[in-house]
Amino acid sequence: MKKIKQVFAAGMISLAVIFSGGAVMADHNLNKEMVVVEKGDTLYSLARKYHTSVNRITELNNLKGTTIYPGQRLILTEGEAAYHKIMVGSFSKKENAAKRVSLLKDKDIPAAISIAVIDGKTHYRVQAGAFKNKKNAEKQLEAVKKAGIKDAYILAREPLHILGIKPGDAYDSIKNTMGEPEKTETKLNTRSLYYQNDGAGVRATLNMKAGTISSLAVYPEYLSKRMFPALPFTKEQVIKKYGQATKTETVTCYESAKCEELTYQLDQLELKVRIDRDHSTVQFLDLSDVTYQ
Repeated sequence: MKKIKQVFAAGMISLAVIFSGGAVMADHNLNKEMVVVEKGDTLYSLARKYHTSVNRITELNNLKGTTIYPGQRLILTEGEAAYHKIMVGSFSKKENAAKRVSLLKDKDIPAAISIAVIDGKTHYRVQAGAFKNKKNAEKQLEAVKKAGIKDAYILAREPLHILGIKPGDAYDSIKNTMGEPEKTETKLNTRSLYYQNDGAGVRATLNMKAGTISSLAVYPEYLSKRMFPALPFTKEQVIKKYGQATKTETVTCYESAKCEELTYQLDQLELKVRIDRDHSTVQFLDLSDVTYQ
């Protein structure tokens, strides 16, 4: 019995927060709930308190184990998808995509072609509608499958964001989500926020009249992986979070070095992610509203 108690205690210690400090808060951007870990918290206690699971918190925050730390900012829930798109095929030739569209329209099912460029290759994707209501999307999917397209599926996409922050949000949402920086520099309508090291971890261009964010750039190199585990630091984590990019291209960086740039587009928002020449490390994420460009 004593041995069982010792094993149980060791397990609880592995879940427990190390060191001290922290305070709990909630961020409601995009219907997300974020918590700042405080002393005594465990993944189990947070999961129970916020009606989620340890596995879900681990997945959302790219955690490798069960140890968490005071001051760490964890996303507890993911927001509802903004759109449920009915995807009915991807083709290398536009004429094949057009045939799929024609087939659907003959069945009175509206469809359209979108273009994605991946690794320099153009893909023509056919979509049969986008719905905010999941049940309506499921009805449309059923109709598409009855039309003979058995491999159709629903692609759920939420608005583009970085840690729940997006253009149009109040400037204070950065501090509410990421905490107070060590220092802030202001130049015209751009504010640079320093959280550690020598570089700015966040740069926000502001609509000064409205007090809102016009564009947001985040530099993981100058942010702590421990404190912001939900932030993608690698290409693998970017694709896991945002899916396949709308466009990928090779760009020049570090004078003559070659880096990869992933571009995501949804509604009026565009997210560019620069991947370092090691093909893994994220240099920056830059989210902007293209209507103001």
